[in-house]
Amino acid sequence: MYLVKRYMKILKGYTKNLHHLEASIVERYIAKEAIEFCSKYIEKAKPVGLPKSRHDERVGGKGSQGLV
Repeated sequence: MYLVKRYMKILKGYTKNLHHLEASIVERYIAKEAIEFCSKYIEKAKPVGLPKSRHDERVGGKGSQGLV
């Protein structure tokens, strides 16, 4: 029961309009889910039109000098 009470506290924090509690909770929950989805999607996306730096590989330890 403790987990349910904790989650209800989170949902209560989503309320902004006291006359339409359920609607405001649903709106904020959907917005939160959309933001989380977009942030995860953007992490996996490759940038389009941006050139890769030629120094990226050298920073990772793959250089042209030194021991191979």
